[in-house]
Amino acid sequence: MPPHRPMQELRAQATLHATVWRTLQPGDKVSIGGVDVIARHPPHPEWERQRVRNNDSVVIELRYGGVSVVLTGDIGREVEREIAASFEKAPIRIVKVPHHGSATSSSEMFLEALRPDVAVISAGRGNTFGHPVPAVLARYRNAGAAIYRTDQDGAVMIETDGETMTLKTFTDRRLTLRTAGR
Repeated sequence: MPPHRPMQELRAQATLHATVWRTLQPGDKVSIGGVDVIARHPPHPEWERQRVRNNDSVVIELRYGGVSVVLTGDIGREVEREIAASFEKAPIRIVKVPHHGSATSSSEMFLEALRPDVAVISAGRGNTFGHPVPAVLARYRNAGAAIYRTDQDGAVMIETDGETMTLKTFTDRRLTLRTAGR
């Protein structure tokens, strides 16, 4: 385990409470309650790096039935290129937009590989970085994804039973998608 004090404390708590602790590398998959958790990034030994960079972000895919949720951290185009081919098609795909919708992420190639139905952008209202940038928003629109933004919509809540995905925002925007017939 890396010599990172908060991680050591978390592991000690997991051990104290008899909680299973696993380290996943890209391509590893573990099933928890019918949900497949698939590690996509970072590769070994980058996951041990002490001074992390945006491209060291953990990328995982959660698959439950026909619903895929891709959590991307702050990866940029370079990592998108490396992992794009690792994703299988999904009847419904939700993507947490990489790097808050910055200009360095969400390449057309990545969106073509993932084919997102829903794009969730986590960005603070009035953030000084200008996230999300207009070009990224346009790429998701052109890909046909419904866009939800925490800076405009507040919290974005998603529920699924593996066949139906229901999304609701703090501002009461709603979306329901079903895998049947897709």
